Amino acid sequence: MKKGLVYGALCALTLAVPAAAEKIYVPVLGATKLWVASADGVKQEVPTGRVGLVAVDADAYENVRAVLDDRLQVPAFTEEETYQAGLEVPLADLPRPRAMKSLVVGAANLSEQTASCQATLSRPDGSRLGEVQFDVEPMSLARRDALAAFAGARIGAVSVTCDQSFYPLALATQGSGKAPIIAKGIGPNGACTYFLTVLKQPNGHYATAQEGVFHEATKANPKGIVCLRATEDLRIGKAVYEWDVYVGPWSPRDKSGIHNLGYFFLDRYRSGVIGNVNALGPNKSLLKIMQNISMPAGTNTNGKAGYLMVQGQTYHVIYTYDATNRRANMQLQLNGQTVANFGINSQPGNNQTLIFKRFGQGNLAGLISSNEFGNYLNQHHPEEATVGWKYMNFKLDMTPK
Repeated sequence: MKKGLVYGALCALTLAVPAAAEKIYVPVLGATKLWVASADGVKQEVPTGRVGLVAVDADAYENVRAVLDDRLQVPAFTEEETYQAGLEVPLADLPRPRAMKSLVVGAANLSEQTASCQATLSRPDGSRLGEVQFDVEPMSLARRDALAAFAGARIGAVSVTCDQSFYPLALATQGSGKAPIIAKGIGPNGACTYFLTVLKQPNGHYATAQEGVFHEATKANPKGIVCLRATEDLRIGKAVYEWDVYVGPWSPRDKSGIHNLGYFFLDRYRSGVIGNVNALGPNKSLLKIMQNISMPAGTNTNGKAGYLMVQGQTYHVIYTYDATNRRANMQLQLNGQTVANFGINSQPGNNQTLIFKRFGQGNLAGLISSNEFGNYLNQHHPEEATVGWKYMNFKLDMTPK
């Protein structure tokens, strides 16, 4: 074991849960208490040890709760929330540089191979301070003291990358009796296919667009990611997303599964999903939308409408997030005619405002939002890849608050 590096092997726990349960992982960073609710709602405390990675089977994310030192909620995550190998992922919510008293950086590795990882530390002015290298054994968690390597330095930003799929995080203390902070990864879950800049228009709106085919899903490239940048933070009353989708074959793994049409989110998935727009194939024949802006972790509003998209046809999709009126809506058109139109309530908070904040550094600097199209291969059932589908003519129009 390398000096200053702590490994925690995976501890798997199985409780009485429905067959549809999914695996949820909890990083253990110290004196962590973990509770899991069973299918009948009975809560059970789970032993965790001091450092490690615990896997539990649960029927919903909100049924898993972990607390560090009796006051700090520890993030739980699924395999779908890990980042692809090679991405440099910025960490959010670090303390102010002057307030930071300690910083431990780390990552969880759910692959079957040892991951080689690197945390890059930057000064408050954005200049590169240095790197901290560490390895993570298969199905485990590793962490390292970052401040010890740069004694006396002030850290303004941290990013983490690994050569296997990974879930990055950091634990920082602030001193003066304040609660510690757990910093988590933000940004797109893959390499950006396009970078688009949102610009102010003569009518006062903010807008951007990408004409033509911007993503054709293949087995080698199943998901397209359009990353949005801005030169300032934006306070938006209404955002209207429009794009075309050519319907290819339904997934042979599950034709009735969830086939993604568009997924729009801010700097993170939890409480940051503007809209998740999906189609379910034969035997289900549904359209579904979901959002969770400013809502507690594990909660959302969602809705569905009966409609089977026809293979070989090109549809026009309009998804509107109207923060002012606390409403989200999906409209689906075929050959200029509306074939589906339905909506859901939302709880945007912030005086009914959708807030786009800039985040990231390096090539991700200035990002305000990520827009994903399609699913990866072999995602957790019922999410299916859309191999052979095409996504075209993306445009976004935003009305300021």
